[in-house]
Amino acid sequence: MESKRFGVGLLVLAIAACAGTDSGESTVAGDAAAGDVAGGAQKNFPDLEYLQTIPVAYGNAKAHPEVLEKIPCYCPCMLYGHRSLADCHRSQHSAACATCLDEAVMAGAVIAEHGGVDDATAIAAEVKSRYRAAIVRSKLQAGDLPALRSDGGRAYLAACSECHQPPHPAMYAASDWRQSLSRMEAYLDQSATVKISESTWNAAVEYIRETAATFPPESGERYRQSIARAVAHLAATEGESANYPSNQDPILGPEWFERMVNAYRLAREIPADRLAAVQLDDPDPNCPNLLACLNSGGIVSEAAVDAVEKLAAELNLGNN
Repeated sequence: MESKRFGVGLLVLAIAACAGTDSGESTVAGDAAAGDVAGGAQKNFPDLEYLQTIPVAYGNAKAHPEVLEKIPCYCPCMLYGHRSLADCHRSQHSAACATCLDEAVMAGAVIAEHGGVDDATAIAAEVKSRYRAAIVRSKLQAGDLPALRSDGGRAYLAACSECHQPPHPAMYAASDWRQSLSRMEAYLDQSATVKISESTWNAAVEYIRETAATFPPESGERYRQSIARAVAHLAATEGESANYPSNQDPILGPEWFERMVNAYRLAREIPADRLAAVQLDDPDPNCPNLLACLNSGGIVSEAAVDAVEKLAAELNLGNN
């Protein structure tokens, strides 16, 4: 297993900042364990409940790629070149993104409700519909945009949740939205699956431009930076967008992630000072020792997992 890791917090913060709020994403907050402080060392691991969804999502993707290939991913990876939710599971990207995980877990739940996959297109459409509905509810509840229940606001939510999370109008000044909206119009003209009526599109465009004008120009900077960070992260970890992901890259199975989750579970039983005493030969500046690596907030290297398993064996943990 290649020892990549992705920081959970980075992409989730980027997605949340772009969308205003998330759509019921699993928590990624660190959780404490008994005896987590010793000699100044402190555990701050990713939430175990969140980590346990990772192998579930990859298991669903591995078992039913024909469904996930028909579902758009609602995180910024679509801006980088991912064509569907299946592409998010061709690397460890999904493990670092609560949005990707939630969609894949939802897909598995819908498949289970149907008792299997008789019609991949219909199931994918149902997953997308449910996720879009969750996004719209979240935006309405957030209350950070004006007049969302107006005709223009509803058109914005409908049109802009078709294949990604609705962008915050403050991302650009009213006059600067033209170029971005023109790209979207070109995409709609070419798409065989995404159809938005002209009246809905025009109302959405008008809402975006009018709402953008109510925000000071500098307020959009954090939204643009959040997207830039997410895309830069993908570029650094996945390579050039022209080459990755490829349909030739296999969807990863859940096995590695099951092992990693178990390592985090074992580490909760190991004293913090013992974890901090283990030095790792790892180029990541966040990993000077095993505790720091586990505290870094995401997928860790195989060396870190090996080290946890070795410590657990020495302490006779996990054998009962």
